[in-house]
Amino acid sequence: MSAAPTDQDLSSLLRVVQGGDDADSLLDNGAIARLLGLSQETVAEQLAAAKERNLVWGIRNGQRPAPWFTDLELTVQGRRFLAAHPTPR
Repeated sequence: MSAAPTDQDLSSLLRVVQGGDDADSLLDNGAIARLLGLSQETVAEQLAAAKERNLVWGIRNGQRPAPWFTDLELTVQGRRFLAAHPTPR
């Protein structure tokens, strides 16, 4: 397992999830991996950290690499996290 994701990693991940929320599109690990140019393993690790911190909500299924989530959405805590971590310029 790699190092824990940084706040910048989580911010990038959450912005993609927020974009899916705003566009009313369903996101899963695979879509996030493609959008961020990351491996599915890295996305799974980052989503596990975000879920543990209650930054995202999603339906977990049995796909690999685990954890694999579908229908991802930001939580109130996730929106607060993004507000506290503006996009770097």
